[in-house]
Amino acid sequence: MPLAGLNRITDIALFVSDLPRAIAFYRDLMELELKRLDTGFAEFWMEGAILALWEEADVRRALDFTDAARRGPHAMIALRLDSAAAVDAACAGLAARGVVFRSPPKTYPWHAHAAYFSDPDDNLWEIYCWVGPPRTL
Repeated sequence: MPLAGLNRITDIALFVSDLPRAIAFYRDLMELELKRLDTGFAEFWMEGAILALWEEADVRRALDFTDAARRGPHAMIALRLDSAAAVDAACAGLAARGVVFRSPPKTYPWHAHAAYFSDPDDNLWEIYCWVGPPRTL
């Protein structure tokens, strides 16, 4: 049985090398509506999930991936929970099962309380909640 809240994907993030180019692709060619823009980050709200674009250089700085090989991460799957306590509990439960976190739960400048771990193929997972309105430029 999954830990509370970990059976609902809410966001899929693609790591992109050129954010303006990626925004233009999704906005202009796929006709998706840009809902939020932040430093190195953009969101398109879709039916059932959020498609996020996160500039690779920004994610590497924010999550201290500067030493990671170029091969990954390329994508991130996010699970949004209802509170920081729920994020902390889910992370504790996963850690007890042997999941190793790249970044333990903490609150980031973009107003998310989040933790990050990788699967065996280096796909990045985020467990998060908003602790204020999402930062928007």
